[in-house]
Amino acid sequence: MTSDPADALREQAREWGRALLAGTPWTGVPDRVTLLLVEPPVRFPSTGSVTYWLTVDTAAARGLADPYGPALTSDRAVVEHPRTPGLNVTLAVMTDEALHRFLGGTTPAAIEARWQARHLEPISDRLRRGEQYALRAGLLPDDVPERVTRTLFLELVAAVRALAPLEVQPSAGLAAAGAASAAACRLACFDDAGNYPPAQHLRAEAAETRLGRRIVTWLDDLVRAVGGDDAAARRAVSAGDQVIEEARTILGELYRDRPWLRTPEAFALRAPR
Repeated sequence: MTSDPADALREQAREWGRALLAGTPWTGVPDRVTLLLVEPPVRFPSTGSVTYWLTVDTAAARGLADPYGPALTSDRAVVEHPRTPGLNVTLAVMTDEALHRFLGGTTPAAIEARWQARHLEPISDRLRRGEQYALRAGLLPDDVPERVTRTLFLELVAAVRALAPLEVQPSAGLAAAGAASAAACRLACFDDAGNYPPAQHLRAEAAETRLGRRIVTWLDDLVRAVGGDDAAARRAVSAGDQVIEEARTILGELYRDRPWLRTPEAFALRAPR
């Protein structure tokens, strides 16, 4: 029986990770290193690429040779793309402390990393840092949920309003369709879980959310419209207001009285204070 290609890739990724730790400079600090497989995420199909986070505490990093020691002790990450037969590898090396701080951030990259931290697989983790990262990823400051939700909702409204060219020429509406789909999916994921995945897993994760289940037909029509389906383009454009209302209904459970939810286009034009 032929094995699942995704399982085979994951096993190859595990083997590569173990081999990495058996080489220089990581054999010099074996008890202080954590290696985590973040792409492909656990229970998600492979996209053909492999990403690892390797973390080491700052004290151990001081003894590492260039480029690791100088960068890590200066609070910088080292990102490598080693040539590996059969694998498209990204290796991100950070201190444990730096990754904790990054996971506490609220930039789009940090919010994606919060999702990744909750879907990773430990390759070597004697210190059980993976569990600590997942816990850190689940903590959001009190003011963050509304701030991120507001930004995503305003992005969704702006992108939906820009969809009209889809009915005339698919290529003219390509950017707006991508922006609308991404904003809707990120909003759906963030509303449910306080994070959202990288783009390659965004659509699949959004499909399991409350908002995603309500707008799944619209998301599918956007894909067909970009491919040149005129009927799908008309449906996607005409359903735009309903998509905004679906999002407003769900978000209204927490933010019903907020000006950005009631009149998003006017709110977006406010002069900075």
